[in-house]
Amino acid sequence: MKIWLTIIGICVAFLAVSDIATAGKINAYYTKVDSGQEFEKYSRTGPYADIVVVLESGKFVFWRGSSYLPYWETKKGKTYVEELILRVGDGPPGRPDIVNTYSRVAIIKDGPEEVVVYWRYLPQFGGKNPHTGVDATKFVDEYFTISPDGNVVRTIRRGTAKIDDWREPANKIVQTFRLTPDGLVDKKTRCPGLSGKPEAAKGTPVKTKAAGNPVAWWKFNEAQGDVTVESVSGQSCIVEGHKSLWKKGVSGTALQFDGYNSLIRFPADKAPKVSSALTLEGWVAIGAYPWSWTPIIQQADDVEEVLLRKEGPEAFVTGEDEREDMEEPSDDFTFVLKEEDDVGYFLGIDGLGHPGLKIKIGDKWEELVTDVVLQRRNWYHVAGTYDKETGKMIVYVDGKPAGDKNVAKSNIVTSTKDVQIGKGKPRRPIKPVRSNTFIDSYGFDGLIDEVRIHDVALNGSQVSQSYKIFKPDQDLADMADRVLPEGKGTGKFGAYYDHLDFYETWDNMWRFSEHPDVVVEFDELPSKFVFWRGVGYIPMMVNDKGHWYTNEFNETWNTSGGQGCQEPMSDKESYTNHAKIIENTPARVVVQWRYPLIDVLHVTANYNEDTGWGDWSDWYYYIYPDGVAVKTMHLWTHGERNHEWHESIAVFGPDQHPEDVLEKEPALMLVDLKGNTDEYNWTKAPPDDISYRQKKIHIVNYRSDYDMFTIGDFRGGDIYGGELTPYAVFPTWNHWPVGQMPSDGRYASFPDRTGHSSLTHVELPTYKEDFGDRPYQEKILMEGVSNKSAKELVPLARSWLTPAGLEVKSGCTSEGYDRGQRAYLLTAKGTKISVVVEASEESPVVNPALVIENWGEKDATLTVDGEKIECGKDFRQGHRRRLEGTDLIVWFEKESTKPVEITIATAD
Repeated sequence: MKIWLTIIGICVAFLAVSDIATAGKINAYYTKVDSGQEFEKYSRTGPYADIVVVLESGKFVFWRGSSYLPYWETKKGKTYVEELILRVGDGPPGRPDIVNTYSRVAIIKDGPEEVVVYWRYLPQFGGKNPHTGVDATKFVDEYFTISPDGNVVRTIRRGTAKIDDWREPANKIVQTFRLTPDGLVDKKTRCPGLSGKPEAAKGTPVKTKAAGNPVAWWKFNEAQGDVTVESVSGQSCIVEGHKSLWKKGVSGTALQFDGYNSLIRFPADKAPKVSSALTLEGWVAIGAYPWSWTPIIQQADDVEEVLLRKEGPEAFVTGEDEREDMEEPSDDFTFVLKEEDDVGYFLGIDGLGHPGLKIKIGDKWEELVTDVVLQRRNWYHVAGTYDKETGKMIVYVDGKPAGDKNVAKSNIVTSTKDVQIGKGKPRRPIKPVRSNTFIDSYGFDGLIDEVRIHDVALNGSQVSQSYKIFKPDQDLADMADRVLPEGKGTGKFGAYYDHLDFYETWDNMWRFSEHPDVVVEFDELPSKFVFWRGVGYIPMMVNDKGHWYTNEFNETWNTSGGQGCQEPMSDKESYTNHAKIIENTPARVVVQWRYPLIDVLHVTANYNEDTGWGDWSDWYYYIYPDGVAVKTMHLWTHGERNHEWHESIAVFGPDQHPEDVLEKEPALMLVDLKGNTDEYNWTKAPPDDISYRQKKIHIVNYRSDYDMFTIGDFRGGDIYGGELTPYAVFPTWNHWPVGQMPSDGRYASFPDRTGHSSLTHVELPTYKEDFGDRPYQEKILMEGVSNKSAKELVPLARSWLTPAGLEVKSGCTSEGYDRGQRAYLLTAKGTKISVVVEASEESPVVNPALVIENWGEKDATLTVDGEKIECGKDFRQGHRRRLEGTDLIVWFEKESTKPVEITIATAD
């Protein structure tokens, strides 16, 4: 708390100063501008909440008090830039986003030629908790490029319904102006524009013959644009969704559906009249299995699901203390729904990949589900027939019968609703973990081509002929593999902003510019830290084989009207969670991850209606060149302090099964500070005899040379032993990451989607806390990726948990060792510093870091135990610029159990 108050105090003093920047120079700083207004008293923000850009004649300030609309301040006063996009939210005029739930800023580039600041916000929304009117397509991204001479180029990209319009380079407002001692001058604004049509996609050779005489036929051969034509009637159909993604089909081109928004409607008054017989057919290639039933094609009333009851034990959504008395959860939990009684017809696929046909025949909604499981990314021909004469429904897959059912010899009862392709009615997902899995609208994820309706029942020979006519040369469809993104692979230590792409239809759902994600890489290690919007920016450690892992986040449950888990996982759309680079030097990287604790309906935990604040977390990652990170986990809350702080979570991409990523024997190793190691196996089930007594090192064993380690002052812990299914020996779910359904629990049945497994929880002591107007609790943890043995990690653990003392010899003062940064904190009093770190067997030195305030801009030399260390791999340094001065960060490679004498001097 002392450090934070010091920084805030200096910021207030700074704002009364004018000429700070040297002539011709420009610098940008993260800081906290305290205006003294009443709202500041309750502001749950840390020392890096605002940005000040310092020029020779004034300051350009991005401040929370205006929801980051910047102002220019000189000796003559303060002038805000023009608000070109109207902002109206839950706050007062001038601060429309009362606690900046959706507003944030980041420094993308900090000189010396220019400064670039990124401002993202949601211009209009309503309500309180939860908000209304929030949508991924409505956000605005602004960039300010500021030159030392005061020239500013401002670009504004406003959210669009279609992703192609968002990506259009000309579709942005461009404003230029100058920052002068007299204010903002020479303002010019250019309106956005759009260019021509996108290029047509390349298809396969077009096949024109069809079996039988279809009464409706969607060929999907347009290859571009947002319209497809039903070829029998000539009726144009809009392709709904973020983008009409044309791919190679079985004949010409096909459309790729994103599983959420993609939909084609054909008006009911144009629909074919069917009565005594029907054939529905289409070609599909599945990208991921549906969350529940989804149509290839349907014309149905879409009667709403009716929940009768819930059966089976639910998973826990409470704190640790309440878990012991509750029934063990299992995948037997389910929603029992009233038997579906719809009207019309439906050919589609269920949540386990089984094709099925549903038809209203007489007075009964008949359903035929096959046992066939369609494999992903392969083309299949699926057809369903009904014939009143025979009273039989038949489903065919690739021209062969896959199932049949005898039904009444009655007419089809048709619907008066539109024909729909690729998406049907809202449904509950299958395989729920608990009650708070809500109805939502899902669709088909994959390719659809050559959809036809016949008003007769094709016989088996005709269906086989239809399959053979359109059978593609290769079964594998034109869909790219879905691989979790990792960044550029720079081979350098440092952090950078990136736009990490996953797969096309998922990427098309979001409106982010070039810098939403953060990656930290290393020059001596194959590992990475990834802060990606697809996981809600929950920080990921990634090893050499692309295996992902995280030590979780803060979580609470069922507060302020929320239902179930209130956690950063729930921000599936990345409305609120974000990460930004605070420091990026050769000596260390600091990344801030900020998020509110919300449920899947975006209800904030422990919400205060008077201030607008609820539970928020600021986590700061101090990452060093040896691949080790220490995180300071800062939770703002006035609620009961029963939050969760840790869960060991393995994250999987599509086609990664938990047992192919995690070792089972052992899966977990717990180590004490003497090197004694307990190994725990996950063979038929998780172990139930685990003990954390005196253990300080926690290692999750991956099928790689590089494993994920966690070090902390553990005060207990447990095994995540419940929620097991036949899918894996590890409990595994796929509601997160990436998935967009409103649920905080769904069991995985296939490796078709991104998913995750949990192994353990550890309990941690409070590091700092406060109960005042800005109440918080803080804990710390060390983590990383390493190929070292369990015993080889012991010196690192000792160096951090029981750090060696530091004796100042000359040239500085010391605040001692800050475990929250893994660094000794010094303040320079001259140009040469001499200290001794009193290392020992119990408190060794392992790759120490020193933060030297007020060192200045000059580089330094380093001497260790009388030996000069050249700047390079073994000795790294960098400068941290603050409003009040410039600090030096020093890190060097050294392991010792004896005192280490360190001399740092100004380089000549």
